[in-house]
Amino acid sequence: MQNSFLFNLQRIGVSFIIFSVYAACSASWASTGSLMPLIKVDLGLDNQQATLITSIIIIAKVFGASFTAFLVYKFGLKKGYFLGCLLISSGIFLTFVESYFAILAIRFLMGLGSACALVCLVPITQQWFEKKSLHFMISINTNSNIVGYIIALLFAESISNYFGNWRYSLSFYAWINLALIVLWIFIGKDEKTDRKQEKTDKKEYLSALKSRLTWGMIIFYIGPVLFLNSIFTFLPTFYAEYAGFTKELADIAKKEIPALANFAMIFGPFIGLYFKRRGYSFKIMLLTGSLCMLISGICMLFLDKLIMIRIFAILSGLFFSLWWPFFFNLPSELKDANPQRSAYIMSTFWSVTFILLALNLELVSLSVDKTHSFTLGFIYIFTLIFISAIVSQFILPKKDHFVEGGR
Repeated sequence: MQNSFLFNLQRIGVSFIIFSVYAACSASWASTGSLMPLIKVDLGLDNQQATLITSIIIIAKVFGASFTAFLVYKFGLKKGYFLGCLLISSGIFLTFVESYFAILAIRFLMGLGSACALVCLVPITQQWFEKKSLHFMISINTNSNIVGYIIALLFAESISNYFGNWRYSLSFYAWINLALIVLWIFIGKDEKTDRKQEKTDKKEYLSALKSRLTWGMIIFYIGPVLFLNSIFTFLPTFYAEYAGFTKELADIAKKEIPALANFAMIFGPFIGLYFKRRGYSFKIMLLTGSLCMLISGICMLFLDKLIMIRIFAILSGLFFSLWWPFFFNLPSELKDANPQRSAYIMSTFWSVTFILLALNLELVSLSVDKTHSFTLGFIYIFTLIFISAIVSQFILPKKDHFVEGGR
C-alpha cells in the first residue's frame, strides 16, 4: 500500500512542482503582452514583430509537444519531463542579449520546454493520483497557466520597473523554473514498464494520431485557445491604444480587465466539477460553456462602461473554464486509459493546436496593423469559437467510449 505519510508528502511535492513550473513559464510567456508597448519602443518593432516574441513560444510548442512524446517514449516521464523543462531555463540568457533575433531564439527554446511542462500535466497527475481524486487534481493543475497569466498581468510592469529592464523580469521566471526542475530530480518517479508495453508504444502513438478524441479536442479548442491568448496578448494593447478610453481609464482597464477574466477562470473548473458529479454530458457542457463564453466575451470587448466590462470579464472567464473538468479529463477517462497513452494524445493535441494558434495570432495581429483596429480580429475570434463549438460535437467520440458513460 502506498498510503504512507512519505508517499503523500511526495505526491504533494510532485503536484507543487508541475503546477509551479507551468505557472512560472506562463507568467514569462504572458508578461510580453503587458510589456509590449515597452518592448516595441526599446527594439523599434511594430505590432506584428512584437507579437512574435509571444507567439514564437506557441510556434515552438508545435515542435515541443511532439518532442515531448519522444522524450517520454525514450526516457520515461521523470527524465523526459526533466530534460524538456530544462529548456525553459534558457530564459536566464535573456539578460545577456540585445538582438531581436537572439531574443526570438531564446523564447523558442523556452517554448520547447513549456510544451513538455504542459503535455505532462495530465499523465503525471494520472500517474500519482487515483480515480477518486484524479478529476479534482487535473482541474487544479490545468489552472497553473491561469495563475501564471494573472501574475503577469498584475505584476509584469512592477517587476520590470524593479529590475529596471524588461529582459531581467522575463529571465526571473526562468531562474524559478531551474530551481523547480532540480527539485524534481529528487521527487519524480517513472512508471515501471515491461518489454511488452515498450513494444506497444509506437502503436499507441499512431493510435493517438488517428483518434477521434484527439481531433475532436483540437477542433473544439481552436476558438477558445485563441480567445484565451488574446486576453493577455492583445487586450492590454487594445485598451491602452485602440479602445478610445481616456488615459486614466485605459491604465485601469489594460491591467484590470484581463486580470479579472483570468482570475475568474480559476473558479470555473470547480463549478464544472459540480456539474460533472451530477452526471452532465461532456458534449453538452462543452457546447454550453463555449457559447456562453462567446456572448460574455463580445459584451466584455464592445461595451463602454467599465462596470459592465468588469462583470462580463468575470463571466467570460468563468464560462471559459467551466468545461475544463470535462475536456482535459477526457484522455484519462477513455476505456483502458494509462499515463503513456494520455501523454501521446495530449502531445498530438497540443502540437496541432499550437500550429493553428500561432497562425491565428499572427492573422489577428496583421489585421490590426492593416486596419488600425481590433474589430476585424475580434470578429474573427468569436466566429471561430462558434464554428469550433458546433463542428466538434460531430467529431468527438460518443459517451460509450469512456468510463462512466463519458461524464
